[in-house]
Amino acid sequence: MTELTAAYANQSDRYDYWPSRNLRSSRLWRSPFLTKAEQRALEHAVTCSKRVDLHKDLICEGAKADNLLIVASGWAYRYSCAPDGGRQLTALLVPGDIANLDMLLFERVSYSVRTLTDVTVVALPRKQALALVDDYPGIARTFTGFAMIENAIASKWMLSLGRRSAHARIAHLLCEIAIRLGIEDGNNITFPFPLRQEQIGDVLGLTNIHVNRTARQLRKEGLIQLCDRVLTIPDVAALRYAAGFDPAYLHMHRHIDAAARPTADAA
Repeated sequence: MTELTAAYANQSDRYDYWPSRNLRSSRLWRSPFLTKAEQRALEHAVTCSKRVDLHKDLICEGAKADNLLIVASGWAYRYSCAPDGGRQLTALLVPGDIANLDMLLFERVSYSVRTLTDVTVVALPRKQALALVDDYPGIARTFTGFAMIENAIASKWMLSLGRRSAHARIAHLLCEIAIRLGIEDGNNITFPFPLRQEQIGDVLGLTNIHVNRTARQLRKEGLIQLCDRVLTIPDVAALRYAAGFDPAYLHMHRHIDAAARPTADAA
């Protein structure tokens, strides 16, 4: 069993039947496309939220799922495995991301989703999500925007896999994560970083040895500091220069066209 409402059914004490508290802290709730009426509609549609331990599969490849899972806190990742057991991480999921957005239109997924840390997820039933898309244009725009950003991120990861050096790959990933976590621009930014060398390698197509060697070089150059799973970037501009990083593709906050924002709230 891999669905939120079934995978850990024997741990019912860890359910939260007031999921709006977690929904309201998510990037989905803060979408600039949503009116207050649309926020209320989302709030009424979610069914439960749940805390799941680290290193647990939320979804397994090929499984049928009835819910869209919104990551309210913690980190997770999508992954696929080759027949020989090799693993590729195809997406990192941070607070505000939807773990399985394509389930909006398709009943089965072609990837698995696993928690990287302890995670709180909010369940939005697929049928209700489809009804919301039909009834509320702001919700439809929000889901579409999330899908487009996922596609943009995947394109940048593909560029890293095919054309960037190991140095630029890791630097670019770190810059991207900082933006997606909502860390402000500036010097000496710090945030939790639970990824291990093996997982970085599975994202970027690098061996553990190569990741270790490149991370040491980044530290030697004064571009990063990593201690006890906390990452510090002393000079954001310098790391972005090393990565060739332009945050525009993420379309976060100030990058969203104000003309697309709702002009009025429904009563």
